[in-house]
Amino acid sequence: MIHRKPFGAAALLALLSIPAMAAAPAVSAPGWTVDKGASTLGFEGVGDGSPFAGKFGAWDAAIHFDPADLAASSAEVTIQTGSAVTGDPSRDEPLPSPQWFSTEAFPTATFTTTAIKSTGPNAYLAEGNLSIRGVSKAVQLPFTLTIAGNKADMEGSLTIDRSLWEIGAGSWQDHSVDPNVTVKVKLSATKAG
Repeated sequence: MIHRKPFGAAALLALLSIPAMAAAPAVSAPGWTVDKGASTLGFEGVGDGSPFAGKFGAWDAAIHFDPADLAASSAEVTIQTGSAVTGDPSRDEPLPSPQWFSTEAFPTATFTTTAIKSTGPNAYLAEGNLSIRGVSKAVQLPFTLTIAGNKADMEGSLTIDRSLWEIGAGSWQDHSVDPNVTVKVKLSATKAG
């Protein structure tokens, strides 16, 4: 004979409350749809003493933003690391390799905001985590934003030390490519709905 313990009222109430908690929607700011044709996600650096520029051709951004409710605002950008190009084959060829983006092991990089703060008229600071090659570091992205009706234009940049994410490892650690890289973001978006 199997003896079962009685199912207590407290346990029943706890189970019944789970769907109610799960159904409670998180408060978020309005969504924005990025116009990829009018937006760029680029980078600039110095290699062998000469400046170079590149961009990521494949990325997505989930943006919720309300200048009147920054606490409910957020952004998450997912970048296909294999889409990085500079237009110079000698630079582009090693980018997917294990010494650089290691795209086979780490096909995406992400930037996820943890807070967005106002720093002045049309000026903001996005604090968040930048994850590349399985390494996540806190970064700050200052940006300007102009909203006209349902249209928004944003520009921002930050300089990172790529070696903190183990980008340019192995024989590339000789600093023939400067470890400091500037990431430049230019977005045009339309308010969803």
